[in-house]
Amino acid sequence: MKPISNSYTLLGVYLSLSGLTLVAIAFIILQSTPITALGLSTIILGAVSLALGRGQPKISPEASEILLQSGIENISAIVEELGLKSKAIYLPSSMTSGKPQALIPINSNPHPPQLGNIVLPKRLIVKHGSNPEDMGLLVTTPGSAVAGIVTTKSDASEGDLEAALTLVLVSTTGLADGAKAVMDEEKIRVEISNPRLEYKKMWVYESLGSPIASIVASVVAEVLDKPVTVDNEQYSRGKCVIELKLTGRSF
Repeated sequence: MKPISNSYTLLGVYLSLSGLTLVAIAFIILQSTPITALGLSTIILGAVSLALGRGQPKISPEASEILLQSGIENISAIVEELGLKSKAIYLPSSMTSGKPQALIPINSNPHPPQLGNIVLPKRLIVKHGSNPEDMGLLVTTPGSAVAGIVTTKSDASEGDLEAALTLVLVSTTGLADGAKAVMDEEKIRVEISNPRLEYKKMWVYESLGSPIASIVASVVAEVLDKPVTVDNEQYSRGKCVIELKLTGRSF
């Protein structure tokens, strides 16, 4: 028999059994209505605890953070070893044959490459243009899993972006309390309330941005079906403001 490890489930089982026992004793033996009501209330609390136990994630937030940090450190080691500092271009799944990823150009040209309507292969080192120097690293980021969560809309509005960001950051991952988005032509400003991902200065953040900015960029790229770069991010008490720029693709 599989052991009950979830605290909510364990509490729910104990409360339900205790409530059933109390109801049986109070109703049949003691014939006490108040005690019977108390037993029924205990059963209800047990049912609520069991429901909460079912809703708990299979992996704890602490374990998820460890896995996330390990992945980021591996990417950072590769990027630092190659000495790359060019801004990463976050690509939607339609351009990467599967899931949103980030392209880090090996060429340090300050102007992002024009990618056109290409679909990059599933490789770490990819060629994204016709020139010999058009090479880059195609890496998986903390936001690469959003493809199956959010919906792509060619005419997405600020409301669509806010809904997608809220779904990913608040409802699905619990990494923030809220998200707001403002679109201004090729620029997008996203304000995150109470972000919960710890920010540690690493080499790769010069290119990809912080983990929370990386997730936001992946969501925006996937919803709009357009490449974006993290232009700027600012942190203050209880708030993170991330500025993104649409780039690198002609339609």
